[in-house]
Amino acid sequence: MRIELVSAMKDLQQELLAEAKQGMRTPEGAESLHDEEVTDIANVIIAGISGGAWAAMDEFGTGSEMDLFNPALPDYMRSKMWNPARGNDTTIRSRPNAPGQIDIFGRPVNGKGKGGVDLEALGVVDAQPPSHAIETAMRWMRHGACVRLFSRQ
Repeated sequence: MRIELVSAMKDLQQELLAEAKQGMRTPEGAESLHDEEVTDIANVIIAGISGGAWAAMDEFGTGSEMDLFNPALPDYMRSKMWNPARGNDTTIRSRPNAPGQIDIFGRPVNGKGKGGVDLEALGVVDAQPPSHAIETAMRWMRHGACVRLFSRQ
């Protein structure tokens, strides 16, 4: 029975992953998503998906179109990855010439001058709306997939 439950969870995990990838707006976001190992510890079966910076940007958007209800946004804004020229503004701006900055991918980055130029207004970069692909796939899982899991038994 336990083996069948683990197998069913793996199947649901793959459906969740495929659905989330399909809902991503960018190929980079979809490629960033992957399945985690299914674990069965202390009578709890865990099957998850995860992704990197591309998936997070796709899920929650970028720049002035970013979803402010991203639960990781406050920590990101307090990190070295956040462009200090942005302050509390989500508009994509040029970075200042200051040592010790890193980008969202963890790479060292340094700007020119004092920074703060609105790159969205200049058309240098476009803000992207959120896809909420993972959230949508999870909603699908809550409303339909669990019924299938238990009906297989």
